[in-house]
Amino acid sequence: MNVITDFYQFKYSRDSYYIDLFINTKALLNIEQALDEMLSSFYTTKDEQCAYMRLKELFKSSRESTDSMYAEVRMNKCYLKYIKTLCYYFAYRVEYAPLKILNEYLQVFMIEDMENISSFINLNEDIKVRVLSNI
Repeated sequence: MNVITDFYQFKYSRDSYYIDLFINTKALLNIEQALDEMLSSFYTTKDEQCAYMRLKELFKSSRESTDSMYAEVRMNKCYLKYIKTLCYYFAYRVEYAPLKILNEYLQVFMIEDMENISSFINLNEDIKVRVLSNI
């Protein structure tokens, strides 16, 4: 008998949903600080909270796993919406300039893959949390 797989988890975990980036480790640390501030001081929905915690873990583990000036980050495209939202929260804060630069760079991917990303954005909150928790 075949194992039943969560369709959304399967769909959003395929290789075509990932972006490989090299990001300066100091910029990653700065973005982690923005994520900390967002998680501690603003109201966030369940899916935003899950995404921000997962992004923080991803950036921290990527940063700590290298001695180089740049860390390799393999990020799922589902997180693009959350980085964009985070960037808007801190748009006028000079100390979070690396976040703005990352967001501008990722806009290319968001435009290229708009159909798939918008299908994720339109899911209900519980499904988003389930997907984000497993990618």
